[in-house]
Amino acid sequence: MSALNYKHLHYFWVVAKEGGISAAARKLGITAQTISGQISLLEQDIGQSLFNQVGRTLQLTEAGRTMLHYADQIFMLGKELQQAMERGDSLRARLNIGIVDAIPKSIAQQLLAPLCDATVKLVCIDGSLDELSAKLALHQLDLVLADRTVTEAESLRLQSHALVYAPIMLLGTPELVARYQDDFPQQLNGAPLLLPTRNSALRLLLDVWFAEHHIQPDIVGEFSDSALMHTFAKTGIGLYPSPVISSKPIPSKDLVSLGHLSGVVAQYHAIYSPKKIVHPAIARLLEQ
Repeated sequence: MSALNYKHLHYFWVVAKEGGISAAARKLGITAQTISGQISLLEQDIGQSLFNQVGRTLQLTEAGRTMLHYADQIFMLGKELQQAMERGDSLRARLNIGIVDAIPKSIAQQLLAPLCDATVKLVCIDGSLDELSAKLALHQLDLVLADRTVTEAESLRLQSHALVYAPIMLLGTPELVARYQDDFPQQLNGAPLLLPTRNSALRLLLDVWFAEHHIQPDIVGEFSDSALMHTFAKTGIGLYPSPVISSKPIPSKDLVSLGHLSGVVAQYHAIYSPKKIVHPAIARLLEQ
């Protein structure tokens, strides 16, 4: 395969975005025959078909979908570069970070703090680990913050690095905490708790801890999103587990600590693709 012709790639990208050659021709102000010819040259160059003709419409092949993923990033970065040059901005590297929604936002901020400097523009999205890992494998993300390491199967294409180990404390409104302070943790038997959903790494640790201590809490809510769990906890309906990675936890007038769950330690990992060039800012994070 020869060096990629970006003019051909741009024609392909516009066709894919506009939904057809005729629409792309109108947008670009050139003939449909010209676009069709340029895409044919691109397909010859890569040795694969990018579109299938289905009736009167074009549908992307698997190779076409992969090409579109990369073309989106290429032309998005090109537009950002043009805008930066027009504004006279100093160039900032764009880092696309995925954050598993089970990770508390305050923890994510503390973990990502080393990336925040004048050379970096952070773009953060949240979602499930499966969703974010898929985007990472397609190079749509530079890094994923997760609450577990990669599986053996995932390790064939992704790598993980442990960033921090965090003890867990129970938080609740002052009124609720006052009811369960005596004889902690045995007082948790029957206490109202808000917990992560069962697909969370922290939930597994908590279930094991409760079983070992013969405690059966009243689980009044389960949440995949840690921020939503925090919001419900502030209403006073239940206690909830929160990791601590700083000797000076972020203060809150709404929630106070009941105590630490001895032996329960959450792990937070940076997951990345070894096939992608690692940005220096991410390298600094991995070296911590």
